[in-house]
Amino acid sequence: MPLYMAELMHGPETCVAANPDRERAGLLADLPEISRANGVNFVGGWAFPVGHRQWYVFEAEDAHAVSKVLFAAKTHHWNGIDIHPVTDFESFKSTVLSPAT
Repeated sequence: MPLYMAELMHGPETCVAANPDRERAGLLADLPEISRANGVNFVGGWAFPVGHRQWYVFEAEDAHAVSKVLFAAKTHHWNGIDIHPVTDFESFKSTVLSPAT
């Protein structure tokens, strides 16, 4: 299945750390479970708290499935979201770099 990276971007005015909100924090913490319940595999996540950015990688049939997960987690209530198809580095090496060298 394809991989998708979702980038979540917010400002200090909606930051869950600066404006504690149990529901938002709980839903974000439950992202792996919400993903699984929607037929999507949660691969991993990373955050840059000072920059108010988060990145999550999902394995899913399509970007719509990832959108469904993020909608269920209500991330759109406090973030702008970009979803990008991505490939892992080993696949990139074998399909792009190897033929070019």
